[in-house]
Amino acid sequence: MTAQEAALLPPEMIRTADGVDLALRRIGPADGVPVVLTHGTFSNHRSCLGLANYLGSQGFACWLFDWRGHGDSGRNDFLHSFDDVAEQDVPAILDAVSQRTGQAALHWIGHSGGGLIVSMWAAQNPELAQRRLRSLVLIGSQATAAGASPRHWLMLQAFDWMLRWRRIAPSRSKSVGPEAESARLMRQWCQWNLRRRFDSLSGFDYLAGLGGVELPVLGVAGSGDTFIAPVAGCEALVKAFGGTQAKLELFGLENGAREDYSHNRLLLSRNASLEIWPRIAQWLAQH
Repeated sequence: MTAQEAALLPPEMIRTADGVDLALRRIGPADGVPVVLTHGTFSNHRSCLGLANYLGSQGFACWLFDWRGHGDSGRNDFLHSFDDVAEQDVPAILDAVSQRTGQAALHWIGHSGGGLIVSMWAAQNPELAQRRLRSLVLIGSQATAAGASPRHWLMLQAFDWMLRWRRIAPSRSKSVGPEAESARLMRQWCQWNLRRRFDSLSGFDYLAGLGGVELPVLGVAGSGDTFIAPVAGCEALVKAFGGTQAKLELFGLENGAREDYSHNRLLLSRNASLEIWPRIAQWLAQH
């Protein structure tokens, strides 16, 4: 099934343990190696359609899903946090894809927050993660370095303050994304970066928890992504994983790439389709 065909069909709805319906779609051959792809904040599955169509043409079975509050999934009144998405949505999708493919382990590709949620789940469930995941590809995913400069720190403070009295964080520009977002979830991301500590609302240290997770991990960072996912934050997340199979690859002009990739262009650009998507396909084939 191609991306165009999948976009025209209604999604399959998957029910989480806490009763939220998540939209799930497949692109590529049903008998291919399963790969879950998911978007970040303020976005939906459409951001992953190009990459999924490319990987599908390489023989992978790509499964795209919308988090709660996004795309065709249930809104849940936008009361959820990052913790809720990691604890409820990730295992529901892992179980659903495994049931439909007959394969216990699969790859996961996450852009931005889509990489954070699977990392959070893995940190809380290290032994299970090593059984259920073949590898991870984290594209522009970080939680500790967005406030490194005084200007960016003030921007985070202002955004966090604005969200205190809101339930929904609106998206006002295409540079952010096409969808609204949970204010509670976005405040959590702001606080992580302001405090430089990636932890749950109950205090669980995700970076420390990842030390017990030994998986092949490919981190993808862009040298032009200086605020949402700076290289230092992407590197900190990748290095937190245990073992020796986690690596970060930086895409920028100084590294021989076609451009200094910004946050969205790491996933959504012609140049990405020419050099980043093939690298991801190569990684999946190797693992």
